[in-house]
Amino acid sequence: MTARADAPTPTTARTRGPVLRWLAVGALLFGLGALWSLAVPLMASPDEPSHVVRAAAVARGQLSGTANDAPQSTQRPGVGTLVRLPSDFAAALALPNCFAFDRDQPADCQEDLPAAGPEVLVETFAGQYPPLYYALVGWPSLFLSAGPSIVAMRLVSAAISAALLTWAAFRLTTTAGNRAGLWGLGVAITPMCLFLAGTVNPAGLEISAAVAFWAACLVLVSRDGPVSTAALVQAVVSGALLLNIRATGPVWALAIVVVALVAAPRGRWRELLRPPSARWVGLGAAVAVLASVGWLATHGSVVTTRGLYPQFADLRTAVLGILGDGFLYLQNMIGDFGWLDAPAPPLTFVGWYLALGALLLPALAAARPGRQRAALGLLVAGVAAAPLILQLPTVVDTGLIWQGRYALPIAVGIPLLAALVLRVDGTESGEAHRRTARAVVPVLLVAHVAAFWWGSRRYAEGLDGQLITGTPDWSSPIGYLSGIAMYTVVASGLAWALWSFYRPALVESAQPTAAAHAEA
Repeated sequence: MTARADAPTPTTARTRGPVLRWLAVGALLFGLGALWSLAVPLMASPDEPSHVVRAAAVARGQLSGTANDAPQSTQRPGVGTLVRLPSDFAAALALPNCFAFDRDQPADCQEDLPAAGPEVLVETFAGQYPPLYYALVGWPSLFLSAGPSIVAMRLVSAAISAALLTWAAFRLTTTAGNRAGLWGLGVAITPMCLFLAGTVNPAGLEISAAVAFWAACLVLVSRDGPVSTAALVQAVVSGALLLNIRATGPVWALAIVVVALVAAPRGRWRELLRPPSARWVGLGAAVAVLASVGWLATHGSVVTTRGLYPQFADLRTAVLGILGDGFLYLQNMIGDFGWLDAPAPPLTFVGWYLALGALLLPALAAARPGRQRAALGLLVAGVAAAPLILQLPTVVDTGLIWQGRYALPIAVGIPLLAALVLRVDGTESGEAHRRTARAVVPVLLVAHVAAFWWGSRRYAEGLDGQLITGTPDWSSPIGYLSGIAMYTVVASGLAWALWSFYRPALVESAQPTAAAHAEA
């Protein structure tokens, strides 16, 4: 009897298995972002009203709009830009007014949106931001009214971010002889990353693109042997996104490349330039850089206020003000949701401090490799100094506007690089690191679920309301307790996958592959 023509061959089965596993990882990551999308009230993400209006306008071809004059008062966050949109988008701007900045006020005060009407002038304070993110997420507004289109934009944003994070995870597993990459990625993806990815905010996609760019760059410089064309392609695609999503993108992209240069073994960068594919990758990178610089050069009004904070003309006052907010910056990187009025619970912060400390401190103290450890020290210092470096030049015009999430595109590189320094391999120290990586997984799971619970509670009951209730003051489309349960299930699926990845058998079985790669 002959086999059926359409029966799967062993080679096909071996190929299909990993593909399905990575698709499952991507689906779980999307699930976490999507649950944030549905659990948070409309316009309850930082500056989401301006970002929604900007996205709807870009989808309609209004790339720049009409900029107003620079504000003369601190009551306005910057120069507004006028665009023309259906009237329900104008009404949507007022949705967060009744609960924003009041952590004890649930979202039940939010009014229903009226039906869409004729186009009117609508103001956005993101009108001069690079249009790429808004073009990617704004298209649902072309055929949906304001309310449903905001939810759809959030889900599109969550899907793109999930794809980039999955790409990063896959790339980190291709480092021969070192399986520590996913440990670093688990620590890098804080609840704040997922919250921003699941709302209409370019910061979420900027962070995800940065994670993918970090992964590609670190794999390229840390592995021996032939240069991976796939990693080069990932570097240029994710780097192009990073460059063109927000005005700070070029700064973060340059910082990542510098850190990778420091971490690379001697001569590795010359090897990266040898493959024929490197020329095409370089051309793509040049086009991305030109697009980013071109937009910023012709839209110089991202920082638009002038001299509204004269008290910070005194350098000492400005520096002390920035340093005094340092702990708040750190907390904002981990989880401070809504309009900075829904901080994660202490359990989340403590869990992340433990997880990051278990990874970072041994890496900084490691005896080898010296270049990677030096790059890690440089990166930690850069993240700490970023609020000073980027805020002091404009502090008299803008005031102290820095938030920790602004630095996440480079801060995520700390656990990623630390994991590569430590290594998880067949050595005695590698086995100790493997056990630590497994121990961190349940800590991260509890921290994520607690953060989502607190974020949901803030809008369902207010932070002074009940922790467990079947009749909350406000309920999202997925419900209060039911939404928390769904998030727990999805997060547990990802935690189980990471826990399984660090089984002893898997780490040991990877060693022959690594050895073979080194001999190639």
